[in-house]
Amino acid sequence: MFRRSASDLSERLTEGPIINSLLRLAWPVMLSNLLQTMYNFVDRFWLARLGKVEIAALAISWPLIFLVLSLGAGVTVAGTALVAQYTGARRFEEANLAAGQVLAFTGIIAIVLAAAGFFAARPILSIMGAEPALTDAATGYLRVIYAGIPLMFGTFIVTALLNGVGDTITPMILMAVSVGVNLILDPFFIFGWGPFPAWGVIGAAVATVLSRGLLALIGFTLLFTGRLGIHIRPRHLKLRWEIVRRIISIGGLSSIGQTGTAIGFSIMNGALARIGTVVLSAFGIGNAFISIVLMPAMGLGQATATVVGQNLGADRPERARRGAWAGMSLSTVILVLASIVVLIFRTNLIRFFLTDPDVVAVGTQMLLLVSFAFPFMGIIQVVAGVYQGSGHTFYSMFFALFRLWALRVPLVYLLGFTFGMGATGVWWAMFASNFGTAVLSLGFFLSGNWIHRVIKEPPLTGKAGA
Repeated sequence: MFRRSASDLSERLTEGPIINSLLRLAWPVMLSNLLQTMYNFVDRFWLARLGKVEIAALAISWPLIFLVLSLGAGVTVAGTALVAQYTGARRFEEANLAAGQVLAFTGIIAIVLAAAGFFAARPILSIMGAEPALTDAATGYLRVIYAGIPLMFGTFIVTALLNGVGDTITPMILMAVSVGVNLILDPFFIFGWGPFPAWGVIGAAVATVLSRGLLALIGFTLLFTGRLGIHIRPRHLKLRWEIVRRIISIGGLSSIGQTGTAIGFSIMNGALARIGTVVLSAFGIGNAFISIVLMPAMGLGQATATVVGQNLGADRPERARRGAWAGMSLSTVILVLASIVVLIFRTNLIRFFLTDPDVVAVGTQMLLLVSFAFPFMGIIQVVAGVYQGSGHTFYSMFFALFRLWALRVPLVYLLGFTFGMGATGVWWAMFASNFGTAVLSLGFFLSGNWIHRVIKEPPLTGKAGA
């Protein structure tokens, strides 16, 4: 079932119709991301039965989780870029070596972050100004998630390495298994079904860590057996600093961008918490639907990264350029259609989770304003994928930081507090930041500054092509 040749996968991406290659890569990523979103959907579905404080606990916790996860996810971007370009250049042993180095280096980072996050959870939540009941609920949830960071990082590593070699189907299958386990475990740990204690919001965190840990263990087993186009051996895990420096130079910038994004979202959530728990609950629910809508763009962004990386590695820059344009075009068409659907059904979408009239009113307004920004969000995702696949992650970092720090955070405080618009000002800030960043990122893309590869000659090992 799980056996794919790196050579065969590379030929499929550097030859033939580009749109076919993009769609073949993108649909499993879309489905994987949709399945991943189901973690939050399932958690919100069950926790809504307990009350709006539990829902708000997830909403205020997520940026803090993303803050830690972004460091690992950013480093694994280097894995995608290096594995894709070495595979496109048909230097397969170097692709295996790069994969092992990413795994070892990211594992060290995960252990350090797990310890730091566990102890910092409550102080950070207190600084954000949440109500005492919300702080207590979110602290318990965060500490369990942070303790499981090494297992959760494993899912990023497996997905990034396999995406680099052009295999997006296996991560999709593994994610489906993991979501299924989470779906089963959630009510047992949240409500105390059977012999289990009723842990509430903490139970949702336990179910998430266990299910993601299962995904990581299966994925690592497959990577070390060489059945997926990548074959990591023990010798590949001994850190080689010349490769680690390259991983840091590529992935570190992406980590900074994602970390800055997470901090920006944390500040925005802090602003929403000060406006009120009702607004934060509405944002958490609305954001869950936004995540689903963005699945196609995220899938096309990752597919574009792989296509760009492998074609630059194969010294086919014009094919890489055509792949980037195809990804943006497909994303725009899909998200325009998604905007129309959300606009029509926005009230029903919020009521799916909560019927509280205040939450429904605020959430409906949020979806009304933010849905117009969906196509611009798609452009940002695909252009970021272009720069990540080419290995020029400074620009994807810059776009992420510009969106949050130059536009969104200042606008949230200007419109929401200075101008007294409250939640409405926050929704307008979200729209404006996505529009402005889409225009900026498209301008950089048109400059062509991304269209050269980052892998170096001569090979890092003497076994290129082995």
